[in-house]
Amino acid sequence: MASQTIIYTLDPALSYFPTPPETADDLVYQALTPGHGQGEAANGVPQVRILEPSAGEGHLARAVRDYLPYAHLTAVEPSPQRVPALHNVADVVVATTLEDYLVTVAMTALGGGWEPFDLVVMNPPYTLAGRPEAWAEHLLAVVEDPHLLAPGGMVAAIVPWAVVRGKSRLARRARDLLGDVVGRYSDGEVIFRRGRVQPCERGAFDPVGAGIRPVMVWIEKPSAVAP
Repeated sequence: MASQTIIYTLDPALSYFPTPPETADDLVYQALTPGHGQGEAANGVPQVRILEPSAGEGHLARAVRDYLPYAHLTAVEPSPQRVPALHNVADVVVATTLEDYLVTVAMTALGGGWEPFDLVVMNPPYTLAGRPEAWAEHLLAVVEDPHLLAPGGMVAAIVPWAVVRGKSRLARRARDLLGDVVGRYSDGEVIFRRGRVQPCERGAFDPVGAGIRPVMVWIEKPSAVAP
């Protein structure tokens, strides 16, 4: 299991609650495939590229490092107070919002110098000022961006249960990313055509002051666009 030290600098106004170590470990572990190996460029195999677009103080990023120590990890975080903690764990640290980062990605891609990510690991803010479903906006932005994620890549995210049951337009759009339901289990896990949803352990976020029980989501980007 990944070993982390949580920094308890909570920021409810920005919907920032550090990811507990057990949850971060589980999210990253279950996102891995045999092809990721240790993320090391060897024998002609390209180095795995990973993005953490809501990096906070690096709790998910540390779980990534535990499993993929040689991967190329980019961390994006808008808070100047939290950015310094990321320099010890990420290869590239970008002090900006996800929205502004995607603009940079688009400009770089137009210039022909962009290399997409193989895996995006995220615990997005659930709500922001004037944006009650910021989690869905972030999830949609990452999965639907034409440049960010490589075909066959994966997004692993911690989001509210609304991704399964929500009835708002944004929640339904987020659920559509997963495709049709193909199976349900008694423990709450739901299998979709392009991914799956698994509830976090009950009380997992209580130690960081968030009285919520979110879910872990894994969404695969199709390897090719259907005609």
